[in-house]
Amino acid sequence: MTGRGEKVAIVGIGSSTLSRDGGRSVGGLALDAVRNAIIDSGVPRDKIDGVSGIYSTDLPTVWPGYVVESLGLENIIWSNCSSPPSANTVTEGILAVAAGACDYAVCYHAKFRWDMVSGAARKDPLRRAPRGAFDPAMTMPLVEPVGVPNGMFAAMQRHAHEYGTTREDIGKIVVNNRNWALENTDAVFHDAPLSMEDYLAAPQIAPPLSALDMDMPIDGAMAVVITTAERAADLPNRPAIVEASSNAITGGTDFFFRAFDSYASYRVLVERLWNKSGLTIEDMDVVNIYDGFSSLALEWIEAAFDVRGEASGFLKDSWNAETGKLSFLGRIPMSTHGGNIGEGRVQGFGHVLEAVRQLRGTAGTRQVDGAKNVLVVNGNNPVNAGMILSAG
Repeated sequence: MTGRGEKVAIVGIGSSTLSRDGGRSVGGLALDAVRNAIIDSGVPRDKIDGVSGIYSTDLPTVWPGYVVESLGLENIIWSNCSSPPSANTVTEGILAVAAGACDYAVCYHAKFRWDMVSGAARKDPLRRAPRGAFDPAMTMPLVEPVGVPNGMFAAMQRHAHEYGTTREDIGKIVVNNRNWALENTDAVFHDAPLSMEDYLAAPQIAPPLSALDMDMPIDGAMAVVITTAERAADLPNRPAIVEASSNAITGGTDFFFRAFDSYASYRVLVERLWNKSGLTIEDMDVVNIYDGFSSLALEWIEAAFDVRGEASGFLKDSWNAETGKLSFLGRIPMSTHGGNIGEGRVQGFGHVLEAVRQLRGTAGTRQVDGAKNVLVVNGNNPVNAGMILSAG
């Protein structure tokens, strides 16, 4: 067991297939991702002694006990169930290893395209969530969250009213992510180009947002293996060192039913990361910005680059119309895997895996030359998490 305060690293990454309908159970997807992460890490299975998964309001998810039993992980001495977003479970694993609660933690999240988030899924009885389920900590039924898009479009309308933000501004976020997804063979939109003209022509569901502004529900799972930087030196892959990780929570239990203003908690989180790491946004080579909705990504960009109320001009200055991509401060790309909007919705876990790939130098055509530091931010008001990873 380690002492407290040691540097921690992500040493293994894994994913299941990502698809609109893969014909696999959510449990099977989780097992694929965890197994692949352990294999990638080079850590013997019997050395894995910690496990953390997302198992809460966003059903259907996979209880850690199922993963432990199914994969024969017999030496678990630390376990955890986190709430979304995905960075929460990774952050919990980072803290557990740093505190000496376990030596090697595997952290995962699995998603299933169920009928709450997909019209097509409503035709499949195996994808129906149980009606009437409630989270006792919230004032809403879990399977009837009509307030989610309502909150998003209301926030976007207010942002447009106060700051002059346009559909074309948020369209730059969507088109950027979809264009990066074209270079990611695992992305569900790998073969589906989207131009700004296509985006602006899409019918608006909750003005100013269209279906293109929402992340893509999929069947898929992802996982990482975490240990200390010292142990990582004996493993086969270049580690992604955790320079800082943190969480931020604001808001109340009625957040789904009022206009979002997530910026305050986003800014708290980002400032914690800068303070903990001693780094700034100018030190970042890639930023993987959470995009459950384009409106969330807009406020994350404002928080990360400290441009509250100036996002419209900032996005215009960062836009390359020829490539259909954003380049912040003239050199920093965003969500090079495609984000939730382009790759598929594993609630930000892909942002973590892509950060590790960039730092390993294994991102293929998406590789940013000499990438040393990556900012990862996940979540929406009231629950957020993030980290800064650096090349080991």
